[in-house]
Amino acid sequence: ATRRLSVWRSNFGSTTLTIMAHFLASGTDNAQPPDVQETCNELLAGLAFLFHDLDTSKSENAYQSQFLLQLLAHMHLRPCIGCLDVPRLDTDALKEHGVKGTISLSCAALERTIRLFQRGDLHVDDQLSSHGKATVRTPLKINKSSGRETSTALSFSEQNWGACTHQY
Repeated sequence: ATRRLSVWRSNFGSTTLTIMAHFLASGTDNAQPPDVQETCNELLAGLAFLFHDLDTSKSENAYQSQFLLQLLAHMHLRPCIGCLDVPRLDTDALKEHGVKGTISLSCAALERTIRLFQRGDLHVDDQLSSHGKATVRTPLKINKSSGRETSTALSFSEQNWGACTHQY
């Protein structure tokens, strides 16, 4: 069960990479891709990435961003459709109230991905193929003790992002 939960959490990270890579690669009317670091700074300012139309001046717009809604639809709502009711597990209550944890996980996954792009740990070109399709690649970082490249330091795991997830 722990392994399946870990995979589920990892899938949030991968899906978020895809969503944000496509957003950051999209050009404006000039067909010029925006400056990634500047865009990420704007998204992180006041947690704008969580607001509808990225407008943080209206608190009623919180948790209504296209990023968050798309992630929730793909990673939570779609798998819940047609889910069996298991009375011993009280799955009806989980469907109704468990979404709070899913929202927290989604918010943390979005923040993590934006920060990875902002710091340059991720590059948009590495996340998209020449055909514009997602080719999610987990970033690697040198492990100081072993001297080997590893994805553990930047992975979307409980160890790295658990505290942030709980804050949402």
